[in-house]
Amino acid sequence: MGKQQQDKKPAVAPDKLFVFGMDDKGKPRGARFAQHNDRVVNAALDLSLNAVKVASPAFAETAKKLPEGRLYASGKAFIPNIKQSLHDELVSILRQPGDTSEAYKLTHPPGQPPNDASEAPVRCVSPITSGLPRSWDAIDIGHMVLAHESPDDGWWEALVIKREDDILTMRYRDAPKLPTFIRHVTTVALVNPGPLAEQT
Repeated sequence: MGKQQQDKKPAVAPDKLFVFGMDDKGKPRGARFAQHNDRVVNAALDLSLNAVKVASPAFAETAKKLPEGRLYASGKAFIPNIKQSLHDELVSILRQPGDTSEAYKLTHPPGQPPNDASEAPVRCVSPITSGLPRSWDAIDIGHMVLAHESPDDGWWEALVIKREDDILTMRYRDAPKLPTFIRHVTTVALVNPGPLAEQT
């Protein structure tokens, strides 16, 4: 009997991250991952999907039906197609008033009417960053801005890791292994925080 109990233990490890939604082509996709990973979250948002980082018991139980996802060494994630019925069931759970799930979510994904999003909002936290500043004076540690690399390479998302007066120390969001760099606050561009920022 002791061997049977030991054999059961590895099977109950809960998944830590669930990704699902309608992609930019209007197809339902979803996957579950054993560990939370920022690269998976970014891949999900790039596809206009939701990434649930803290799942309620009800959501986690239904999300077990999602196929297992894969993260490749290149940083890309495999998120397969799923049945529309499963997608709709997961959305319904997130929209329940008492649900405690927390998700990364685009405010208005392509193909979804803004009214639909406002009628049943999902709690949203910003991936990797703590928010989008509404002015240059408001830029602080953790905020995401756009930094100009060169005329050929253009503008890239960068995270502020230090601010001293008007001098910002930053690193590129999608290339964290590159060295940090310094920019004057007036040389960076702001990302539009969207209409919801007007309510805060």
